[in-house]
Amino acid sequence: MKGGKTLSRRGRRPENGGRGPRITRIPANGKNLPQDKGRCHFLLSVFSSFYSRSLTLFAGTIRIRLQRTFLVLIALSLPLAAWAQSASDLVSAGDALDAKHRNQEAVDFYLKADAIKPNDAEILRRIAKQYSQQVVSESRTPENRELARRSLEYAQLAVKSDPNNADARLSLAICYGKSAFLEGARKRIEMSRLIREEAEAAIRLNPKSDYAWHVLGRWNYELANLNAALRFVAEAIYGKMPDASNERAAECFEKAIALRPDRVIHHVELGRTYAALGRKPEALAELKKGLGLPSREKDDGESKDRARKAMAALQ
Repeated sequence: MKGGKTLSRRGRRPENGGRGPRITRIPANGKNLPQDKGRCHFLLSVFSSFYSRSLTLFAGTIRIRLQRTFLVLIALSLPLAAWAQSASDLVSAGDALDAKHRNQEAVDFYLKADAIKPNDAEILRRIAKQYSQQVVSESRTPENRELARRSLEYAQLAVKSDPNNADARLSLAICYGKSAFLEGARKRIEMSRLIREEAEAAIRLNPKSDYAWHVLGRWNYELANLNAALRFVAEAIYGKMPDASNERAAECFEKAIALRPDRVIHHVELGRTYAALGRKPEALAELKKGLGLPSREKDDGESKDRARKAMAALQ
């Protein structure tokens, strides 16, 4: 320690007798540091182990990333089957809600299905039906007109997508009818031509469609019972008065009942038609049948109201 050149390599306790750390002294000029071979070997072994583990972890990370990439590629290679199934599930969910007349909820599912599987006539006509069933007859509010517009738009898209789909043609006929009742007399008669065309097309494609026969029967009934002023308008639009008649209407309703005797609306409209033909006993019988059936369709309540009015008029 003399001359301040070299300090002891062995630590000494502080003069106050405390328990401080041992201090290792080194040459002041940094030279002549003894080499500890054991320590070097230890450091080399630690570095080697760390390097080896790092390589292992790096390889594992690359492997995991490759696996994830592979799974993503598999998922991307299967979109058509997966999405088609998803659209089918959405349609099934919509159908379940439609059966409960929960139209607004049902249309949400159908719209999602349409986004996945666009230009599908079956999905498009279902959307049209949900909007159509929310239309309140002869209510000309902006909201009601918008519902009618949407129903008609989607029905037209369904027919455009598949002109040979009988249900799509029937849907368009019904939507024309719902829209017509929101218009004035002249426009209503103009649209009646389209109702007839679509109803007849639906029957040609599917003669067993009871509701197509019903729509054609309703067309005959409405045209056959126009007042004198509206008959003049009809002749101006059609060129001559169309060959609509109550007799033809009764035939159409009878065919509808033969196909689906459980529908309230078929019996009610046949009863009203018999009344127009002066066949009172038969009219009362059909109206009573309609009132006696359970209400299943959304518009059965309105149909039964018409039946009661018709019966009151016959009393």
